[in-house]
Amino acid sequence: MNITICSIPTEVPGAKLERKRSEGQMGIMPKIAITSLNSWATKHGFNNCKFYDIDMLYPDDEALEEYFKKEKPDIVGLSAVVSTCYLQVKRISKIIRKINSEALIVCGGYLTAAANVVLRKTDVDVCVVGNGEIAWVGLLNYYKEHLENNKNQLDINKLLKIKGIAILDEDELKFSGYGATLPGCEMNFPDFEYLKSGLLNQEASVDNYFREFKDNEIFSMDSRSYEKNRRPNMVNIFTSKGCVAKCTFCQRGSKGYMVYDLDKLDKYLKHLVEDHDVGFLYIDDENFASNKKYTYQIAELFNKYNLLWFAAGVRCTSVTKEDIVHYKKNGCCALKFGIESGSQTMLDIMEKKFTVEDIKKAVFTCYDNGLYSPAVGYMVGMPGESLKTCMESGKMMGEISAHIGVEPKIKMGAIDPYYAIPLVGTPLFEYGKQLGLIGQTVDEEEEYLMMVSQVEAYKRYYMNFNGAPMSEVVFWDILIFLEATRTYVKLTEKKTISNEWSEKFSEAMRVRNENPNVRRKEKRIQVMGDAGDKIDVSFSNYFVTNFVKNHIMFNKTIAKLPRWMVYPIVRYAIYFEFLLQKYFLKDKHVLHKTTNAKVNSSIRIKWEEVDPNKTTQKDRSLRSIVAKRVKDNMTEKERTLSSLTAGP
Repeated sequence: MNITICSIPTEVPGAKLERKRSEGQMGIMPKIAITSLNSWATKHGFNNCKFYDIDMLYPDDEALEEYFKKEKPDIVGLSAVVSTCYLQVKRISKIIRKINSEALIVCGGYLTAAANVVLRKTDVDVCVVGNGEIAWVGLLNYYKEHLENNKNQLDINKLLKIKGIAILDEDELKFSGYGATLPGCEMNFPDFEYLKSGLLNQEASVDNYFREFKDNEIFSMDSRSYEKNRRPNMVNIFTSKGCVAKCTFCQRGSKGYMVYDLDKLDKYLKHLVEDHDVGFLYIDDENFASNKKYTYQIAELFNKYNLLWFAAGVRCTSVTKEDIVHYKKNGCCALKFGIESGSQTMLDIMEKKFTVEDIKKAVFTCYDNGLYSPAVGYMVGMPGESLKTCMESGKMMGEISAHIGVEPKIKMGAIDPYYAIPLVGTPLFEYGKQLGLIGQTVDEEEEYLMMVSQVEAYKRYYMNFNGAPMSEVVFWDILIFLEATRTYVKLTEKKTISNEWSEKFSEAMRVRNENPNVRRKEKRIQVMGDAGDKIDVSFSNYFVTNFVKNHIMFNKTIAKLPRWMVYPIVRYAIYFEFLLQKYFLKDKHVLHKTTNAKVNSSIRIKWEEVDPNKTTQKDRSLRSIVAKRVKDNMTEKERTLSSLTAGP
């Protein structure tokens, strides 16, 4: 039995990559899912799972055909990590089917929340929903026992005995329910030799998973990064799996939160240090620090190997002053909190389960104890968003910026707004369907999946859940900047702002520039407080947006003017620029029924539904609002679809 596992890229089929995989400051995340599937399969006697790294190699159709003709796999696993992989899954499965009509094509990853579409509109035979290791081995055993001699006769009943399987029985979708998750002791770290095998000895190599440290924004705030004995390479890692939260915009394909085995982590870190010269870790956990005892232990392990590290996915309620001091002592340079909004209304709709005060306390505690907390990401445009909620977000960011003494424009106090895009298997997606923005039929849902595979989380592609005029929608992200600046100016005029963080950064730059081993750029990194950003004045690159974002003195001026005077001018200038782009840019990709969408006002979220004086925090969650609008008398077909999209 020939077995091949493939990584699936998210880019549009046939399009050139905007960046080469081998370039950039940050390394590529090693493919944890791929190596985990192979490890579990090997443990159960299937030690011949070949890997084809389509994501890294990005082959054209001819190269794909050549590979599958040569390997002739009997069973092919497609790892579609995100739902924006749909176009690529459709393309690749078609090529596989063309080469081998009898191959069993299996798709896994978050995309399979849309199994009803994937199974009907692509050449995929089986979808694995949720954690894939146990189901994958179950499918391999099934193939070995039942399909090797009867390749065209799928036994639906036997397949459905495997948990996590979605399949079509004639024209009816069947789902066996979510399966178990591997315990933490069974989870393994990436096998780089196995990952290297998927590159087919071509120019790309396993070194693409590593980057030499070159003035990375995060680590540049810490003078320890420039020590002469510091190992140069950086790698992305996971130390835990799963999430304790249930944010209403986030895809959840697994249940629970698990930590990796400490002995395995110790061996893995030793391997990274000795074999790959790693001195910096970028931790991509969804919920770093949720298990405090474990987090203390891994911090001490990082220190054992003299590693500097940054954790990206931290809940603001998961750390205290004591924790931050311990992490910094053991090599931590920065913590980034998953904030998303500075409006309590929006936090409740997102089901974040913390408050605006919790956010400020976490960020302030980091800075007060010498730990950098980088740019704050905001999700703009969730149901319930308005000018009022955006102003609340801006106000909170201004307060943070004033506390640390850095203007909102500058990276340290930066705001990074992105617009919400509904992903399959989320309450946000279901809400889009309820509003009629996402079609109800299989054809309409596929149309949406095809569109979302080609766009980014930006205002031009925004699905207008709120029915707000576009002149307001395109102003939301800029409004956050303006309100942050207004708040910052107001607060800083009343008191003397400490330059502590500018001084810390300057010291880090001094150490850097004195280190002869550090590669020089043509231009030194500029110290905090000096923007130094290039301005692109072309309309096609959002002139107004860039101008407002990048000219802090302009922002300070308008911050002192009455809102009624200056905000309408900025708002409609941005709207005018948006219209020019809409009608004249070559890029015409827009989501189905987006910019001119008209939503049913009777279904749209009403303020009484999210009023804290009238509802509980649970009731204000989008999940609860969506659930209340689902009819109790669901058909069996509707129940199956609901169980798929609701998650474990």
